[in-house]
Amino acid sequence: MSTAAPPAPAPLAPCPTCGTPVPADRLRRAPLPTYPVAPPPPGPQDPRALQAPPPARRPRRGLPTPSVPALLLGLGALCLLVAAVAFLAVAWSALGVGGRTAVLVGLTGAAAALGAVLARRGLRIAGESLSVVSLGLLALDVVGAGSAGWLGGASGAALVVTTAAVVALAALAWLPTGLGAPQVVAPLALLVAAVAVVDLTGHPNVVATAGALLLAATAGLGVLTGAGLLPWSAGVAAAVCWTWLASAGLVEAATYPSLRGLWAEGHGLPLLTAAALLAGLAILWRPALAGTTALLTLLAVLPALDEGGTAAGLAVLAALVGWSALGLTTGTGTTLPVRLPLAGAAAGTLGMLVPMLVEATLRVLLLAPPASVDAAVRLPATGTSVHPALAVAGALALVAAYVVGVGRAVPPVAWLAAGALGAVVTLALLPAPLALVVAALAAAGLLAVRTHLTAGVLLVAAVGAALPSEVLVLGALAALVAGCVLVLERAVAAAVLPAALAGLVWTVLTVADVEMAWRGVPVLLALAALALARPRPELEAVAVAAGAVAAALAVTGPTSLAVHLTVAGALLTMHALLVPGRRPVAWAGGLLLAAATWVRLAEIGVTAPEAYTLPSAAALLLVGLARLRRDPAAATGPALTPGLVLATVPSLLWVLALDPVSLRAALLGLGCLALVLGGTTLRWSAPVTVGGLVGALLVIRELAPYAAATPQWVLIGAAGTALTVVGVTWERRLGDLRRAQAYVGRLR
Repeated sequence: MSTAAPPAPAPLAPCPTCGTPVPADRLRRAPLPTYPVAPPPPGPQDPRALQAPPPARRPRRGLPTPSVPALLLGLGALCLLVAAVAFLAVAWSALGVGGRTAVLVGLTGAAAALGAVLARRGLRIAGESLSVVSLGLLALDVVGAGSAGWLGGASGAALVVTTAAVVALAALAWLPTGLGAPQVVAPLALLVAAVAVVDLTGHPNVVATAGALLLAATAGLGVLTGAGLLPWSAGVAAAVCWTWLASAGLVEAATYPSLRGLWAEGHGLPLLTAAALLAGLAILWRPALAGTTALLTLLAVLPALDEGGTAAGLAVLAALVGWSALGLTTGTGTTLPVRLPLAGAAAGTLGMLVPMLVEATLRVLLLAPPASVDAAVRLPATGTSVHPALAVAGALALVAAYVVGVGRAVPPVAWLAAGALGAVVTLALLPAPLALVVAALAAAGLLAVRTHLTAGVLLVAAVGAALPSEVLVLGALAALVAGCVLVLERAVAAAVLPAALAGLVWTVLTVADVEMAWRGVPVLLALAALALARPRPELEAVAVAAGAVAAALAVTGPTSLAVHLTVAGALLTMHALLVPGRRPVAWAGGLLLAAATWVRLAEIGVTAPEAYTLPSAAALLLVGLARLRRDPAAATGPALTPGLVLATVPSLLWVLALDPVSLRAALLGLGCLALVLGGTTLRWSAPVTVGGLVGALLVIRELAPYAAATPQWVLIGAAGTALTVVGVTWERRLGDLRRAQAYVGRLR
């Protein structure tokens, strides 16, 4: 009896968790071990962090996908229209009347039908192209029919009107499809028809009015039918017709600005019609009312422009005041229907005031040369195109218009300044005394200087207007100084005040007939007092400049120059000592004092250099010694060298060049010896260095004449003696060196 062989044992494999050998089939059947997973961190999790990043988008090249069919269909439409034109030009005569009619009607109907079908199926680009093709074919149909005499002999402008009207009606028939191209073609066709009607009738204003109304109705039709593009395209076309009407009406009204020309002869009707059209539009769009009010204001003012400058000015002022009053009483001053005519009237008022201001300025400036007349001078009597009194009314009306149009009140001083400025212009245009003009300018500037810094321009203008008379200049400068003092905290006022004060003091001295050579001293004193009272950088800088100008104008000779230099130097030094932080100014004061001394010495004929240099050298040495006393560790070179060089070098140069054997040379030698001995005693390097160098140069210069007169054998003998002494000394020192070497060699 046979028995089956026992199965072979399964191969063993290590356990992945503990490493114990187990049968491989059990290992395959056993589930995979699980391990605890760390919980997510607390807090809200961003879901985007758990998502895979989107794939990178490759850059696209070429045309966008939607533009390809648009380009293709556009080119196809163009080709179809060109083919239709070629057909009319070439094959028209080869076909009979029936064939022609059938071909054109068939092509037009097919293009229109296919375009409508494609538009309903959502293929808008194809529908737009075929709609344009159908409208173009329709225009060609009408032109061809007219050429064949089917339209009763219509040609030229009449044919253009017929064609444009048919195309416009056909384009409007496309509105249910919602396509955009027909909504653009319809207003353009109506514009073309309007131009052709003008050629037929010769009444452009009537045609422009009718065209604007028809296009406005077309825009309304677009709104009622829900067409998205037609209201805008028709509105733009209507605006073109209205602009045409308004421009022609404005030119016509300006050509015939009288009451008879505007209303009796009807030349103002086009502009009135344009205003009426805007009024109708204002029912739907309120800002259009601003154009109506502006045009009506212009029509009301135009008749006065033909009656002279004064009548025109009164009309513009009346419009400005009227609209200001309306805006103020109704509270609508800041709305556009009031602002626009208000701005136009304000521009007209400025157009009246600016020429008046220019004329008044020229009358004052050209009255007389500076300082040539007395204070009672009067302006000449000359005629003006506009009454001078309108300047005051215009200035005040402009301020009122600003208050109403901006809706912001202005301080009372602004009204006063405007009235004063207008009064100045009025006075300057009348044969009034110049003093009144200057007083009005100064008063206006002083009234407004605290609130408006630009009012200082009025004070400066007062000085300019007063130039013909010294007395008037004195008053204007006094007003300018007062205005600067009132607002001295401002940098501009602080910069202007020194110049104004200098001019004021100079003018007082001129009026008092003080001699020219001494006029600069009081100016310098006044400027110094101002700088000490208000030590501000901008004020001090302008004060220095003004003082320099005054001194330069006052100098008439050496004595006057020396006096002004002395006063200026003393004032600068005093300012440096009294004002903290201005110590470096003392150096400038010292230089001016030294210059004053030199000028005075040159005037009395002093030629010795010591008179010019020793005072300044003594001052420098005193400063250096004070420095050494305050800081014992300071070096003597920087402290004493400038003074020592200034004290010795000029005298040395004089001795070397002109007078080597003299009392000056002896005294200079003694001074150098004293410097060397004193410096050695005190252990100061600066006196030793300067004294030694200057003394050595002086001794060499003293020896030069004798060296030239010495015989040659004496020089040769002296040279031989010196060489012998040097040789003996050299040999002795060499022997000493050898003995020292031998002694060191015997040491152990």
